[in-house]
Amino acid sequence: MRSHQRRFAVPLLLSAALALTACGGSGSSTGALVTGAPIPHPTCRVHQQVLPDDDYTGGKDGSPLAVLTMLRYFTAQKSLPFCDGKPPTAQDAAWARLYTDLTRD
Repeated sequence: MRSHQRRFAVPLLLSAALALTACGGSGSSTGALVTGAPIPHPTCRVHQQVLPDDDYTGGKDGSPLAVLTMLRYFTAQKSLPFCDGKPPTAQDAAWARLYTDLTRD
């Protein structure tokens, strides 16, 4: 490899490695609800990987669209089993608590 090619290849490879590392498991612990692929009659639901973020828990500073999407998902699927057959995770429980808190009379 020529010297000038190497000069560009090394930073490019380092940037790619850094980007892949940033996408790993050490990312944010909060985020958006994952609803899985939209299908007309789901038979199971997916586990959540993150806790609800400020869009869902921010009250008047939250995102009404995000909250309504979450409420719709849980209303339709809260009684479905998880697709992998495993019990709820801590993240799943946090989303369920949020749903309960928001729908409590």
